Amino acid sequence: MRILFCNIAWMNYYKGIVLGKDEPQNGGSYVKETLDAHEKYNFEIVPLTKESGYPEGEYCLGFAETKSTNKATRNQLRIENIYGCESMENEDSVDDVLVIYCALYPDAIEKETYVVGWYKHATIYRNYEMMRFPSEDKEGNYVQAYNAIAKKEDCVLLPRASRRKANIWKIPRKSKGVSYGFGQSNVWFARGREENKLLDQFLDKIVKQIEEYDGENWIDKYCE
Repeated sequence: MRILFCNIAWMNYYKGIVLGKDEPQNGGSYVKETLDAHEKYNFEIVPLTKESGYPEGEYCLGFAETKSTNKATRNQLRIENIYGCESMENEDSVDDVLVIYCALYPDAIEKETYVVGWYKHATIYRNYEMMRFPSEDKEGNYVQAYNAIAKKEDCVLLPRASRRKANIWKIPRKSKGVSYGFGQSNVWFARGREENKLLDQFLDKIVKQIEEYDGENWIDKYCE
């Protein structure tokens, strides 16, 4: 299975910033300096028509920061690093990827990363795609960058209190002394499962949990 883990800022609903109620946290220097996050709409339902370039339906557009110091490939998501996509180094996108969005839990004593939601059967783009939406600001529109898209029915946003901060959804970081997990990058390709039995078991477990999840989904829930 093609799997991609993405580290994003923590929010409750990911349907835009609501001051004082749902603001991005733990998203790195950009979020700290601007109090903004491009991933703020990752679980906003977007109705699209055929004119958008996608089959008509409801979708989620996902953003994950992919900054790189390599000028030649800056901001590229190296899709050839996704398991099973090794021959796609010249492709601009790849289909049928399980994207698992994760975030640092706010106010935790230690830095703890948990799954906040996922896209099944997502299309992943090497470079950011852009989509323009009407807006009430002086420009009259808002341009959303995204590097993942999936149909609404394939998207799940875990409820904050009852689900997210549970050990079964905890994602390791290499800095914790574990042989696998997030490093310095916001994307983790989880490669090397053939040589790492613990990684193989972890991936089997997290995929099974996602496939069998039948709990509450906040995809239609908005900040009150």
